[in-house]
Amino acid sequence: MTDPGTAWAGAAALRPPTDRLLLDTWERAAELTPAARPLALLAAACPQYSWEQLAAAPLGRLAGLLAALRRALVGDAVEAVASCPACNGLVEVGFALSGLYAPGGPGSVDTTAELTVTAELTVTAEGHEIRCRPVTTADLLAVRGTADPAAALLSRCVTAVARVAGPEGDGAGDGAGGGAGGGDPLPAGDLPAGARAAVEAALAAADPQAEALLGLDCPGCGTHWWEPFDLGAFLWADLERLALHTLAEVDTLARAYGWREADILALGRRRRRRYLDLVTA
Repeated sequence: MTDPGTAWAGAAALRPPTDRLLLDTWERAAELTPAARPLALLAAACPQYSWEQLAAAPLGRLAGLLAALRRALVGDAVEAVASCPACNGLVEVGFALSGLYAPGGPGSVDTTAELTVTAELTVTAEGHEIRCRPVTTADLLAVRGTADPAAALLSRCVTAVARVAGPEGDGAGDGAGGGAGGGDPLPAGDLPAGARAAVEAALAAADPQAEALLGLDCPGCGTHWWEPFDLGAFLWADLERLALHTLAEVDTLARAYGWREADILALGRRRRRRYLDLVTA
């Protein structure tokens, strides 16, 4: 685990996780769905934000906080393995989180206002004026189990649709403006395919860190592809490893000295490791 005294420099929105907090958070989050676990981790590390505020934040801003938390817990370097979609060969992947989620970049937040303020977009495409907002974790949780999650997600993120008179326009703007167009309201699910694609492109441009993609090359067959990187799932795996490692240390010292878990965790990591050295010498 990275030394919290240095790893959290510059991460003003976060607090160093104690071993007690790490274990408590791991235990609570294990009962949640994978999509909700990042909220539990950040709720513990960012007590100034409520669960509702975190759930309502655009995915890219949440990713910035998750990246800072992962750097503090484990470090910036990521090592993983991906499967080639062409030959199923394993490809080793190594990169720095700061290359995907740069500190001070679009995903960096230090205040509640920056986390929760969301600019509404206006997209004009195929004769429709569409107002929409970035995707949030609350949206992802809400569409779980629906027959068509993609359509349900679009319906949640599109706040107003109207047909527009005159020449059809294409493209996206970033103003929040007034009502959408002067035509009749239209359900988001009835948008033509081109308009839906325009909305998706506008949302991706407005929240670029919402989905991180890694450009990979297979050394076996030469295939190049883009692999999504699920930071929340990766961080959860790191946290689980840390929690199990900490529990193993507690178990060793409890067996050797008869100490309680709370007393062992209160020792601090450096002193605890000294006692472990003595036990295993």
